[in-house]
Amino acid sequence: MCFFCIPLAASLAVQRPDLCETSFALCSARDNGVRIQDTTGGKGLGAFAGTMVLSGAWVGEYAGEILSKAEVEARYWAKRRPKVADRKWLKSRKARNQGLSGDYLFDMGDELYIDGEDADCTTWCRFMNHASGESNGETNRACNVETRSTRQIWDGEKIVQPRLWCVALRDIELGEEMCYDYGGEYWGD
Repeated sequence: MCFFCIPLAASLAVQRPDLCETSFALCSARDNGVRIQDTTGGKGLGAFAGTMVLSGAWVGEYAGEILSKAEVEARYWAKRRPKVADRKWLKSRKARNQGLSGDYLFDMGDELYIDGEDADCTTWCRFMNHASGESNGETNRACNVETRSTRQIWDGEKIVQPRLWCVALRDIELGEEMCYDYGGEYWGD
């Protein structure tokens, strides 16, 4: 099963997220010993290990608002006429100076997406940047995290929403940037 971020080209709006120091995204980083800081190479902000992370260890959960494909089409892709709920969502995002780029969408299958753009509703994992998993046929050392997930399921009593989390592919040193491979779909047309 392939899970990926939605490409930048898919987003029509370009407002970037406001990174208020009291946002849940930045507070979750501090609570988990992760430093969010500028990166080299023009990638913007990145997530850096505040302690050594052992290979195979749980790194963090990528969380956010669960959106249907229809909501994504109206809110980010302009492929569907916005409904009242979509207009309220947009008004709330603008009033709180939150992002509208669509760059933080994860396709979870079943026409559901995790939207990690709203810094008040997501975790620090939204700050992890891309690093290709392979370079010249060899494993790329810069790619030190992988994503794992569960799909939406019925547990016999209620619908359990999809979840996405990150695991260390190898030991990650103190101060090292944590990156994962966004997948070929992210870089497609």
